[in-house]
Amino acid sequence: MKTGARTREREMRELKRLDAAAFRPKTAHYLLFVMIVLTIVYIVDEITSNLNAAMQPYVLFDLFRIGSRDVNSPEYRSAINTVAPWQVASNLFLIISPFYKALSDKYGRRVFLMINTVGMGVGMLIVMTAQSTLQYILGMLAMMFFTPNDMQVLYIMETAPREKRATYSFVAKGLALISVSLIGVLSRTFLQEDVPSSWRLVYLIPVITAIVIGLLSYFFVRETPVFLDQRRSFLSLTPEQRAAKAEENKRNSTSEEGGVFRAVKFIFKNRQLRWILIAGFLFFATTFYTSYYATVLEGAMTTSMVSSALIVYPLFNGFVTIASGFFSDKLGRKKVCLLLGGLALAGLLLFVLSCRLRWGPVAAGMAYGCSIGGLWSMSDTIILTMPAESTPSGMRSSVMGTISVLIGAGMFVGQALFIVLQNFLPMDILFLLICIPFMAIALFVLLTKVKETKNVDLDSITADTFR
Repeated sequence: MKTGARTREREMRELKRLDAAAFRPKTAHYLLFVMIVLTIVYIVDEITSNLNAAMQPYVLFDLFRIGSRDVNSPEYRSAINTVAPWQVASNLFLIISPFYKALSDKYGRRVFLMINTVGMGVGMLIVMTAQSTLQYILGMLAMMFFTPNDMQVLYIMETAPREKRATYSFVAKGLALISVSLIGVLSRTFLQEDVPSSWRLVYLIPVITAIVIGLLSYFFVRETPVFLDQRRSFLSLTPEQRAAKAEENKRNSTSEEGGVFRAVKFIFKNRQLRWILIAGFLFFATTFYTSYYATVLEGAMTTSMVSSALIVYPLFNGFVTIASGFFSDKLGRKKVCLLLGGLALAGLLLFVLSCRLRWGPVAAGMAYGCSIGGLWSMSDTIILTMPAESTPSGMRSSVMGTISVLIGAGMFVGQALFIVLQNFLPMDILFLLICIPFMAIALFVLLTKVKETKNVDLDSITADTFR
């Protein structure tokens, strides 16, 4: 049998399977069920994203044998100089992320939801068992590879009702962010100042949860309706029809097929996505401080007080995130970004003052929670929501994966500035000096150059919608 005939036969089997999945009746409460599962996955994602930063001082005290446990000591600064460049380099490692994420446009969202979640668990397991700096860095890289893919976000975007997309997404993320307070609870339970390796036990429950829920999600969550419709439509075309459509798209510069290189070309040719990329790049230079907040806390209070701050900040982070979802659907994406960006800077200023003036863990936790609540809610709007609402469904996953990496290069700029300047200036002062100008310029670009995407019909977006 010729290769073309075998390929067509394989595609017909896939089409038959997808048809069966599309027409299989759903239970009355399936939407509620899938949102609960995706929220649990979101909790795993957020805990994975925050755990390394929260545990950083204690990991470095242990692996680098810093007996003084002083974050202002030369030994600790040397440890930061060893680990921080790898955090910056990990942004380059994520170049392969869009190639990986684009596979979900062909093979489906469900399998990658499972792979990402289990992968986060494996990354945390490597860190938890690290006996050397190299093993710790490898685990950290694994965690940083799987956490930005956010397949649960795409799942919510393609499953939730159109008029409630942002609300569902932000509520799920808000609940997940509130659950990050579990890091503080686990820290209070397991961390002991006289036992340097006690930080490892903080990772144990998140590791088990990630692996178990990742495996279970594969068996109990269905493919998204948008993916099923898009893939079935493609497979229903004959090779001749596909060739004709590809030729027509090429002539009109409106190709809507997935793939990383097509996504890169589409992002730079599409005015809307190009300006989203520029605004996001500038904005992402401000996110570096989320990797070092625990060091600032540890320098200003005791380990027990730091654990209290770790419990408080996720509550305010989650509150801001949930509220931003409702405001986003009512005010629009651009106006809510202005509010969130201003909140991020105000919260950061109050966090610095709380630590310097010894206002205590509750005040520091409240300020930091509001700051990163505004920061990451704005991040989700710029990197996830607006690109998704500006891209045809056939290449949505590819564009979201690609633009997140291109925007993520902005973090490289912020991290590089921080690593160089932290040898000369206090960390908390650097937070403000770097964040304020980059945030201001990013908001200016977003408000003046990017079009509003609220209430866009995801199924009807074409390459010409935002030209």
